[in-house]
Amino acid sequence: MIKRDYILRMIEEIGKMIAVILGLLKNGEIKQAQKLYGEGLKRALDLDEDTILSLGVDQLKSIFEEKFGESYQGLEMVAGLLVNGGDIHIRNKDEVLAKKCYIKAQQLYGLVERESGIFSLDRQANISKVNQLIDTL
Repeated sequence: MIKRDYILRMIEEIGKMIAVILGLLKNGEIKQAQKLYGEGLKRALDLDEDTILSLGVDQLKSIFEEKFGESYQGLEMVAGLLVNGGDIHIRNKDEVLAKKCYIKAQQLYGLVERESGIFSLDRQANISKVNQLIDTL
């Protein structure tokens, strides 16, 4: 029960970080958004972006589960954070790194879709958005 409460708090925290990052990007505060993005990745997986992008989704899932237990909702939040990272890289004119973030997010969303057994309209919308972002790069 304690571990589940911890997971829920962490998911809520990352959700708030995503909202703040979106606000910072909207206001053109790229450096602050980038800093918060790095903190979010560290909080969720205790890894930096380069390492996350180099690992397969099954490895990321194992790392996440080792830290928090099974939580597809948490992996979905990590995917959302990576989408934010892609958005930050677009603002920094680094399309190559943006695409890597979007592809990793796409893979995480796909894993959650396949394995969670739970249909989500929000997830479907996020998958569609990520696919469109990848197609434009």
